[in-house]
Order: sequence, then C-alpha cells, then structure tokens
Amino acid sequence: MTDLHPLYRHAGLHPDFAEEMAYFFQNKVYSVQIETTLACTQGCRYCYAAAADPPQKELPARIIRGVLEAAARMEVRAVDWLGGDPLLRDDWEALMAYAADLGLANNIWSSGLPLADPGVAVRAIAASEEGFISVHLDTLDPGIYATLHTGHAKEKIAAILSGIETLQDLGKSPDQMVNCITLTTPVAGRDVQETIRFFWEELGMRTCLTLMAAAGAAGGMEHWIPSREAIREAYLCRNASGYAGTDLALGPMDVSKFYCGGVVCVTIDGEVTPCSVIREGVGNIFREPFPAIVARHKETLLATPLRRVGSRAGSCSRCAQATVCWGCRASAYYVSGDLMGEDPYCWRHPARKNREEEK
Repeated sequence: MTDLHPLYRHAGLHPDFAEEMAYFFQNKVYSVQIETTLACTQGCRYCYAAAADPPQKELPARIIRGVLEAAARMEVRAVDWLGGDPLLRDDWEALMAYAADLGLANNIWSSGLPLADPGVAVRAIAASEEGFISVHLDTLDPGIYATLHTGHAKEKIAAILSGIETLQDLGKSPDQMVNCITLTTPVAGRDVQETIRFFWEELGMRTCLTLMAAAGAAGGMEHWIPSREAIREAYLCRNASGYAGTDLALGPMDVSKFYCGGVVCVTIDGEVTPCSVIREGVGNIFREPFPAIVARHKETLLATPLRRVGSRAGSCSRCAQATVCWGCRASAYYVSGDLMGEDPYCWRHPARKNREEEK
C-alpha cells in the first residue's frame, strides 16, 4: 500500500485498495452491495431506492445469508450494507457478524442518524473493523437540508455530527470513514464546497460526492441535476480536500473505476444490478441463484467492455483520467439508456465544452 499514489489508496473506498485493484484487473467481484431495508429516518426527497409501492420493505434474512454464503464461495471480499439505512434492521448486527465469520469485510452505508446512539456506534465499529462507515450529510445549512429532506433539519444535522464524533472518540479512524453528499442544485456552489472542506479540515474525513440520478423518488426531478460548471467546481473542491498533489481526478459518481468495476448490487426486491442506483436488474435472486446470475451477466455487471482498449464510449476512451475513471454508468444509463455509453454530465468532454463556450 505504501507505494500507491494517495489517489489510488483512497479512490476505491475499501481499506485494502491494493487488493481491490487486483480484483479489478482479474475481472472479479470484489464487493456485493445488499439493500437490506427501505427504512430510513432521513427522508431524502431524491432517494433513488424509494418507490411509491415497493414489493417489500425488507429483504428476508434467509435470502441475505444465502447471498453472503454464495459471495464467500465466489471469493468476494466485502459487503456494502445499503438501505434505506441498514442500521435500522433489528438483525443488522447478527447479519454483519455472519458476514465477518464468512471472511467478508463489512462496509456500512448509513444515514448517520442511528449512530447518535452510542450503543449503536460501538457495535457498528466492531462490525466494520475491516471496512469503512459512510454517513450521509448533504449540507450543514438547516434551510437547505429542509429542502432536501423531511423532518427537523437542525436536529438531524446535530444527530449525524454527534454520531461522527462518537465514532471517532471510540477509535474509528477518519481514514475509514466517509461522508456521502448527493450533489443537487440546492447545495451546488458555495454550500457543497463548505461542507466538503468542513469534513476534511475539521473531521479528517473524505467526501464521496455523488450526482443525483432521476430514479425512484427523484424521477422527473432533472431540474435538481446541477450544471456541468457546478459539477466541475464541486469535484475540484473535493479533489483538493483529501487528494491534493495529483492531477488525476475522479469524476461523477466520484468513486474510481476500481470500485465500480468490482461491485454487484442486490436490491431490496432481489434484482441483481451493476450499481445500486441502477434499479433494473439482469436477474432476480428469488428466481435464480446469485452466482448463476453473476456468471451469466458478468460483462454487464462489471462493465467488462469498458476495460478493452478503444471500447469506452465517446471521449471516455481518450480522456487523461481514464486510468482511474470511466465516468458514471448510472448517469449514462438514465440519460441514454446505454450502460456502456458516455457519461453525459462529465465536464471534461472537449466537444461538449466547445459547444457550451459557443452559447
């Protein structure tokens, strides 16, 4: 790990990034995302997982254990626990302990609100000993927070920050924590930059800056997707906070191609997809075994065509950032319907920049 550039060490999120990178080049699944529940008290108005009438609100424990067992047999190394908020399941600790017993590292993607309870924080640290904990705080401004989320803004912001303080006081390294910000027009500009800097300078935490996708509750809310200039400014600020000293930069959706190219998601209703934001799967674990789905659709799930020289769509194949980034597959999917297509929101596209300069 010591000989890896700082960008490479952290761009994959997983603590053992050297191993994650090795899995990428072997075209193997490194991490399985599992949406365990839709329960969440944060109330994000743009939540991609939310649906008007979901078929179920919690993935059965026996199904989850089956996926974990299959993942272990496939030599998968980590589980990304998603929701909703996975810490709101009654059996979250038992499921994570089961995963750890199978040799899987636990990464927890929480709203951050349950971690205000010191007892939950202690157990989350123990469960994620080999992995990271992500919280989700878009803004420190209660007015903007209230625009993006339901409920009492000041109290929720305070609870998330309290949970972070508790985690760090109990020994969770800031290097194994991340704050997830969904980049929308309400936070674009000074606000998102102030939040990114606060987390880095005051708490030592990097930011996972993701772009809103018009899926789930955000369907029809394309007006909340910022301009490319606002996206550029936000990502340059993020790069300067935690990734200084490199001219390489990640792009939307923030994590590197080594993360995206090694992850497979199981959604709340059993769909197997390349990414939790992409809701349409290539198979369903209620109808077919998880390993069989992955084996049959590996090229799609791991975006294998993007690894071939000259095969990346459009300007992505010529981009100087291609060593770490291949654009956001979810953005490509929702805008063009082509999972392997060009990232429509990347500001680095030369032809697009020229067109916008002419306006």
